[in-house]
Amino acid sequence: MAWQYSEKTKQLFMDAVQGKSGAHVGEIENPDGVGEHGSVACGDALKFMFRVQRDASDPLKDKIVEAKFLTFGCTSAIAASEALCRIIEERALTPIEALKITNQDIVEYLEGLPTQKIHCSVMGAEALETAVFDWAKKRGVDMAALGLHQLNNDEHEGRLVCSCFGITEPYLRRKIKELNLKTVDEVTGAIKAGGACGTCRGEIQDIINEIWSSATCATGTCELPQETQAAIDEFLNAKPETNQPEQAGEAPQRESSFIQLATVTQKADGSYANGPTLADAENPDAAALAASRAEYADASPYKRAKLIEKVIEEVARPVMKRDGGDVEIVDVKDNLVYVSLVGACEDCESATLTLEMLVETVLQDRLDPNIKIVQI
Repeated sequence: MAWQYSEKTKQLFMDAVQGKSGAHVGEIENPDGVGEHGSVACGDALKFMFRVQRDASDPLKDKIVEAKFLTFGCTSAIAASEALCRIIEERALTPIEALKITNQDIVEYLEGLPTQKIHCSVMGAEALETAVFDWAKKRGVDMAALGLHQLNNDEHEGRLVCSCFGITEPYLRRKIKELNLKTVDEVTGAIKAGGACGTCRGEIQDIINEIWSSATCATGTCELPQETQAAIDEFLNAKPETNQPEQAGEAPQRESSFIQLATVTQKADGSYANGPTLADAENPDAAALAASRAEYADASPYKRAKLIEKVIEEVARPVMKRDGGDVEIVDVKDNLVYVSLVGACEDCESATLTLEMLVETVLQDRLDPNIKIVQI
């Protein structure tokens, strides 16, 4: 499997996707509290809601008796959302008590998460906070009088630092302090910032340096070694490679309509490497795209699965195999494609981005924009 998940994480994920009794996927009619975090465009989105048993005289004694969620995301996102709902129900918490749940509580309930998947637990904690403040507004609870203020109001406010994932500077600064993040890789693992094109990594490092200027980072300094920073700068400033030499007078090559992935991944030796791209993928014309989408729309479930397999085989897998990796289809259910990564992709820090911006993008572009990749 691409990530080393605990048995509990895998079990919660399977319970949720299979709709087993006791799982919490779904919606609550007229919920008492609703909170959302993330966006489908960025690959992870969570809608969390709960229902309370109202106290007749004191809303602070309301008890959460039901919690549910809807999420777009990977195994970790689904399992973390399921874990959040179970923690709340098992502890019979009031909404105010539920505010004390942190992303670390979710990680511990799952018996651990890969470092690169911590952002999934952060997403749950943020959605919970929004839902509790929504409940407070409906119940007339003065949160300010209780000394409570909604922290994630800054999520979409302020200057944009990471345009790939919509991370603003106020939100970035708060999460660095709140989660004690000391390196750019830790920031990427926690909130995804800097994990796609990589152009904002230098700015993120500057913000880290500023925040922890009076503190000592885990490595003894908050600044990257000079040779490492030089490697990043060289990568970010490098011209894209092409497989064909330019010829005088030759017409420029038509660019792919797919998103090109240019991830920056730190290797064990401290050097940096870029991830695979679709720069060399064959780009069908508009008529061919329209035809393939129409064929998919009219196809039976079995035929749709075969079309998905064909596109991955012809377009995505060659790019991944070029870098020593591969992708295997585990199952196809409606527009959800369950896959696992193998080879060099199995332990790659950019595995999630590879799936989202390479495999998923190809399928959405050629077959159906509603197709989602789920990594297991």
